[in-house]
Order: sequence, then structure tokens, then C-alpha cells
Amino acid sequence: MLVPRFSAEIVENLLITYGCVDLPRLWNLGPPDLTCMNPLLEALRSASAADRDLYRPVFFRTAVAADAARLEDLLKRGPVTVLDHLHGQLTELVRALNPSIKFAPADLDRMAVEHLGDTPTENYGVWVYYPWSQRLVHLLDEAEFALVRTDRNRNKITREEQALLATKKVGVIGLSVGQSASLTMAQERSFGELRLADFDTLELSNLNRIRSGVHELGNSKVVNTAREIAEIDPFLRVTCFPEGITTDNIDRFLTEGGNLDLLVEECDSVAVKIQARQRAKALRIPVVMDTSDRGLIDVERFDLEPDRPILHGLVDHLDLSLAAKAKTNEEKLPFVIPIIGLDTMSVRMKASMLEIENSVTTWPQLGSAVALGGAIVAHVGRRILVGQPTPSGRWWMDPDDHFGQSESAQAVAQVQMRAQATLDLAAMLHAADRVTGVPSDLTRLEAERIASAGILAPTGGNCQPWRFLHAHGRLFVFLDGERARSALDPGMRYALLGMGACVENMLLEGKRLGIPLEYIFTPQADTPQLVAVLSRKPGDVIPDREDSTLAAWLRERCTNRKYYALESIADDLAGELGSSVGELASLHLVRDLKSIEQISQLCGKAERIRFLNPTCHHDMFVREMRWTEESTKSTRDGIDLETLELSATDRTGIRVAADAEAVSLLRSWQAGKVMDKLTAKTIRASGALAILSISDLSLSSAFEGGRALERFWLKASSLGLAVHPVSAPIFMG
Repeated sequence: MLVPRFSAEIVENLLITYGCVDLPRLWNLGPPDLTCMNPLLEALRSASAADRDLYRPVFFRTAVAADAARLEDLLKRGPVTVLDHLHGQLTELVRALNPSIKFAPADLDRMAVEHLGDTPTENYGVWVYYPWSQRLVHLLDEAEFALVRTDRNRNKITREEQALLATKKVGVIGLSVGQSASLTMAQERSFGELRLADFDTLELSNLNRIRSGVHELGNSKVVNTAREIAEIDPFLRVTCFPEGITTDNIDRFLTEGGNLDLLVEECDSVAVKIQARQRAKALRIPVVMDTSDRGLIDVERFDLEPDRPILHGLVDHLDLSLAAKAKTNEEKLPFVIPIIGLDTMSVRMKASMLEIENSVTTWPQLGSAVALGGAIVAHVGRRILVGQPTPSGRWWMDPDDHFGQSESAQAVAQVQMRAQATLDLAAMLHAADRVTGVPSDLTRLEAERIASAGILAPTGGNCQPWRFLHAHGRLFVFLDGERARSALDPGMRYALLGMGACVENMLLEGKRLGIPLEYIFTPQADTPQLVAVLSRKPGDVIPDREDSTLAAWLRERCTNRKYYALESIADDLAGELGSSVGELASLHLVRDLKSIEQISQLCGKAERIRFLNPTCHHDMFVREMRWTEESTKSTRDGIDLETLELSATDRTGIRVAADAEAVSLLRSWQAGKVMDKLTAKTIRASGALAILSISDLSLSSAFEGGRALERFWLKASSLGLAVHPVSAPIFMG
């Protein structure tokens, strides 16, 4: 085996680079085996791994003989970068101690030297060694260092406040925003002790928002943050919890060495968010959180309000004990959604949520948002720690709110379709008076009972576009164009399907009641809204076993969107379904899985086009959807969210998808494949697809197709088959 030959100098540099402090001991392993470098590489790895846990600097006060000896030994053992700029620090100290005097440069240098007195320069202050970078820095000792380093804080932070802050203990859980907050608080010296908790390590994708260098990749986030703080101010006391927060260590994190004065919670775990607040509330520790979206800052003053519900009561309706058991998205979402607040999220965050596991891997975070969040947390935390009035609550400090309308808001179409006038009674009576023929003798009560079956028919978006009039012993069925209008149905063919289903229901109900009915299809150029006229048919009702079966299911038929174990439709059931539509339409059943998969993909793509179109989006989410029980009951039409059989994840997705600005962004990004998945998943789970065909696109054919659709659906229901209609790929044409 050929291997590279390393000189002793190269190997020594490698060892130094990878953090081996005890170089002579390692080198005494003997000369390297040039046929196999594995032992050396293992030693390098071991040295490097051990170094990864170091985050505390080493202090040498050379006026103390033991420290001087230790420092001398350090300098002998390996290369150390020495940085000695003590004189500059002394000149700053002189200025800070004499702020009213304007010094000439020479006078300042002289007074800096005089400040040393009889102490040799090398013995003044403290030498601080950073083992992870092999740097040795000469600094003023703690009191003078703190005085100079915070000199520019005054009087935004007074000396009295600075002294008070030096006594405070702060804990930070989660180190994305948490790192930014920690470093900002360290810069301002807003604490005397800091406890950091995060179980994660630094990854390359973290560097878009975490201030660090590529040389720290693989390091614990807590160690990485602690090192940066030590390089800003080595005298600040930092304790790391690299295992993160657990049930076993949370009390130690909050109380060991004295209770925290402030908890900054920035972790991803819902269980830890809840548990940390429960314990902080019990210990009367205030909690501050930033979400790195729209500058949301969340403050809970448990120190002033010990009875305050955690998270402002947003999760009071939930069983909080289940948070720790939540493993899947379905289990976590009931806790996450009220905490983050879907209605107050930024448009870009909403749009990005719909793209998770499509075009993005997880929640996006920006360095600017994290830096802003860190600054706000540091500011609010300082106010709490020094006793400035800071109430509990939630605030948004969104830069986009101050710099004009977002580009997505400007791009959202102002959807204003020309409304067709809703039919009034006078117009309906006028149309009825113009219909010729022998008057019928349907009573008002019979007409009401028959019409009550008609309104059970399916319509696009459950728009229920029918109006009924009982006059001249007949039942007149009108189409309300305003209720029926849809971007996908400019020619009202989709509406006529619903009207045909409505009339079929009434014909079946008439047979069930013993009232033989006949109808005429009546749309005319001068009365387009009048669709059909039902009259009593001369003679008795002729029993029809098929119609009796269908009529029994009028009030049971529904759209079923549940997911079932995939089962193929048996041949005998397929035959019964085919015979149900008679000559009204043609029925084709697709049962092979390959074809179903192809159709599912086509339907998914069609649904995405519909979803991304501004006008169609408005129809779907504004005109059709009913988001609350109250709106469902008040309108008695539209699509009730509760009937969609959505999982918690999909329910969240549909609420986010309702935001027109977010969808506008998806359109501009050429994204939105989440809608492909939702639709394709539904169709892919079907045992068969039923395709109903009509002979042409005339109004009468669409009407007859609606009758066939309803008969098919009622038959399927009677056979115990779930039905879910899909029409976007058809009517998009």
C-alpha cells in the first residue's frame, strides 16, 4: 500500500492544528509507522474530540509565582499566539476614570504608564489563555476590564444598573435566537452568570443565522456560544448544559447556585417550552421568547404574576401532560399552532410552511431575524432585570410593517367578479306566469316536502344555487346565478350538474311519497334562470325497486373524505354501479392501480393550478370554505372545515393555504406542490375511479349528467361505498 510520507514538522503542525496540548507525550509514542498511519490518526481524533468540550479560558496572574510558572510551562509546550495590547487598554482606562479631561496623546501615554506604578507591565492585569485557539491575551483585570468595556454603555445603562446586572443570573434554552441574545447580553454585560442549554451541534446549515466560523462545525452549540462569550469577556461566568433540558436537569438549570433571575426560552421542543414555563412559574422566574418571525417578542412575568397562565392561556384547552409524549407532527401541532399563532405569522413563513418537505427541508430562519430577535430579547431582558416597567404580553416589531406593502400583497389579484342579481320573487312569478301548459295540482305541503329533498343534492362548493316557487299547482326550480357563479364555470355547466341532481332527488322523493312527478327542462334565452318545472304526472306511481332503494338514501348520501385501507371494487358491485345511471350518462370504472396513479397525478397538478390562480383561490377559500361552526350554521352552505376529514397537519396546511398573499408568493416561486400531494393522496387511496361522461356540453346534457351523478352516488352509498367527487381537471377546460 502506498502512503504519503509526512515530515516531523508536518505531523507536529497537524497535531497542533487538531488541538493536541500535550505534544511531547503524544510524540513519545515513537516515530510514525509510515506503512500505516492509523494509530496517529486515532491520536489526532482523540485530541481533537477532547478539545471540543473546552469553553473556559485559563487565567494567569504572573505576580503570583505559581501562575508565572504555569504560564512559562504553557509557552514551552507548544506554539502560542501572544497578543499584548495592555497599553491601549490602560489609556482607555485613564480616559474612563477622568471623563471630564481632554488629554493630549502624550499626556495620555504618560498617565497610562504612571498608572502601572512599580508593577512591571508583564505582571499587571491578567493573562488569559484560550486553549481552543492557542491564543494568549494580556488584559486588564476584572474590575478595570469591566469598567472600560462598559464605558460606552453609559448612560443608557448607568453604573448603578451595570452593577446590579452583574449580580443577575440568566438562563438561555435553545441557541439560534438564543445565541444572538446571549452574545448581545454579553456585549452589554447584562448578567453576571449565564446558563446555556442545547443538545445540538453546529451544522453548516446553521451558519445562515448563527454567528460562527466553519472551524466550529461539529462542536456543541453551547460550547460554541460559551467560547464566543469568553472571547468577548473572559470574566463572565458561563455554565453549559450540552445535554439540553431534560426532566432530570431542569431544576438544576433553574436553581443550582441560586434561582435564575430571567429565563430566555428559544428551543424547538414543545414539551420543553411547556415544562420550562411550568417550573419557571412555580419558581417565579420571568420568561422571554422571540420566534424570529415578524419580530414577535413574548413576555411572561411570573415574578410579578405568579398565577398567570403559561403562554398567556393559549394552551389552556389542551392536556399539557401529552406534550412530553408527542412524537409525530400530528401529535405536536395542537400545541405548536396556538403558540406560534397562524394568523399573525409573516406571509413568507406561511408560504414556506406549505413547502416544507417539498422545496425546503424545514422551518426557515434568517440571520437578520435572529439578530433582531436577539437584540429585542436582550433589551427586554435588561429592562426586567433592572426593574424597569415591562408587562406580560406579545408584541410584533416587524420591519416589513415600516417599509411599505410587501411584494406579495401588491401581487394579490383584486378578485371582483361581476355579480348577477339574486332572483327576487316578482321576477320568479313573472317567469312562472309565462310557462304554458295544463296547470297541475301539487299542494303547497307536497311542494315543500319535495323541495326539501331537492336541497339535499350535491353542488360545487355546496353553493346550493336553487330557488323554488310553488305556483299554479307546479314546482318551479330556478338557478340563482349569483350563488352559482364560479371562475371554473363561466358557462354554468357545473351549476347545471347540481340542478340536475336536485331535480333527480325531487323525482325520487315524489315516488317515495306516492306522488308521480314529471318535469320539463325550460331554460330559454329570455328566462335563463328557470331551469325546470315539476308537475303531478297523471296516473299512479309505478313501483320501481331501484328508485325505491335510491330514495331511501337521499338523507344518508354524503361526501366521504376519510382514508381507508385500499380495497378493489368487486365485479358484482361494479356492475350494479354501472346500471344505476341508465341512459342518462356513460360510466367507466378505472380499477387498475397504474391508471389510478396516473390520474391521481393529473388531478393533483390540476388542483395546484386551481389553487395558485388568484380568482379560483378566492372562490375556494373565501366563497366556499366555512371556517367556524358559527359560519356554517348561519350560511347553511359552503364547505364546512369539519367535514374535510383533515389530519392536524393537513388542517394547518389548509388554514395557511387560505392566505392569498402566501399563495401569491408560492406562485412567484413556481412552487405549491403541497396541493398535488393532498389531492393525489386522496385519489391514490381509492379502490376505483368512476368517470361519468355526457354526450356534449349543452345545458340539457349537463343537466341530465347531474341526474346520473346523483343516481350513481346514491347507489354507491346504498352499497356501502364511500364517494368523494373530484372535478377540477374536468371543468378547468
